Amino acid sequence: MTRQRIVELTLLLLAAFITVATVTVAAVNERVALSWAVIPYLLGLMALWAVTHLALRRWAPSSNGLLFPITALLQGVGFAFMIRIDPELADNHFAWSLAATCAFLLALRGLRDLTWLQKVRPYVGVGGALLLLAPASIARGPRQLDASPVIDLGAISIAPQQLGNLVLITFFAAWLSQYRSRNTAEHLGQVQPLEGDPSRFLPLIGGWLLTSVIIIFHSDMSLAFVTFVIFVSMWWIAAGRIRDLAILLTAIAGSVAVAAGSIAETKSIFAAWIDPWANLELGEASIRSSFALAGGGLTGTGPGGGSADWMPGATDLFAFVPVAEELGFIGGAAILLSYLLLVGVGLRLAVAARTEFDTILASGIAIFFAGQAWASIAAVVRFLPPTGLSLPFVALNGSLLITCNIALALLLRISETAPNISDRTQLLPQITLQSQGDQ
Repeated sequence: MTRQRIVELTLLLLAAFITVATVTVAAVNERVALSWAVIPYLLGLMALWAVTHLALRRWAPSSNGLLFPITALLQGVGFAFMIRIDPELADNHFAWSLAATCAFLLALRGLRDLTWLQKVRPYVGVGGALLLLAPASIARGPRQLDASPVIDLGAISIAPQQLGNLVLITFFAAWLSQYRSRNTAEHLGQVQPLEGDPSRFLPLIGGWLLTSVIIIFHSDMSLAFVTFVIFVSMWWIAAGRIRDLAILLTAIAGSVAVAAGSIAETKSIFAAWIDPWANLELGEASIRSSFALAGGGLTGTGPGGGSADWMPGATDLFAFVPVAEELGFIGGAAILLSYLLLVGVGLRLAVAARTEFDTILASGIAIFFAGQAWASIAAVVRFLPPTGLSLPFVALNGSLLITCNIALALLLRISETAPNISDRTQLLPQITLQSQGDQ
């Protein structure tokens, strides 16, 4: 067993202990109706972790040993609080966890060589755009302004927008990697400056159009925010030109201004953000979350002692509220630090990656986790308008859980190919600087 797998197993045991302890403390609370029936689901969740660990030992033995335990801890905490709110959700949570584990194993096994994603770049881009934009057009039933549209398939409902974002991340990585390579060559003086090439605006135009369609035609501010943050971060890593960034930000600001000034749904969202009491349809959850977070204080009410039953959307869009209320500011900060560590490891892998494509892909996935988590928590504390974003790995959102597990598999696959060397300059492209006499 490699050192990474030993670290992973040790941290998984710690995550399992924290999960069991949280469920146990909640179960002894008089206000919680947990029964012995949840034990098989709890054991089943840990069995899925064991299967994932064994799969990593076999298929990715040298991959990073921190990534999976961090996500397992977040998923375990989410399980403890979801079944504390509604014990009948245990079978639903386990079913989605099983599907997410299967998706993880398929991605880990099937994507051994990520370079083929570059070869099918056009198809990946079209598929990602369809997954991102189509659900708003074909979703059935009335649309909730503070939630992303879903596709109702009868027994289950899916929201593939975040999967579309993940697919677009691979497309952007394949597209932008050539700009990053050209920037390196330009810095070494081998090619003409990119400033004089109009093609550098093509990614910016594409990102602006995609984000503007989501803002203006779908009025989905949360999805637009995550998509824009992902694209801008990946583009900055690849190109990093302040003048072009200023142009893009101005264009996006114009799209937001058009939507806020002429679209009724967008006006309602911003109005509920500014004054939740004036629009109780959208503002009620924000109002209740404020009271719940204030009641938690520094150390919280303890697992099972909060007011999660009174909080709408506590198992999905506002999943951070019961966690922060019952674990307090300290517990909420611990969750934030877990996401920060997850993102930090992802960005460190991006720095160590062998190819430009792997670097930008790892960066995009890390920013995807960061943007999704930050936007979900920011909406709870009213830093952002009411959004339809769920907390990754914690909230009971099956579509997001599957997407995050696929993204995790991609990060682990990149980490296996990242060399463990002390001299990072060995990873730079082999570009020979021509002398002035040879030019």
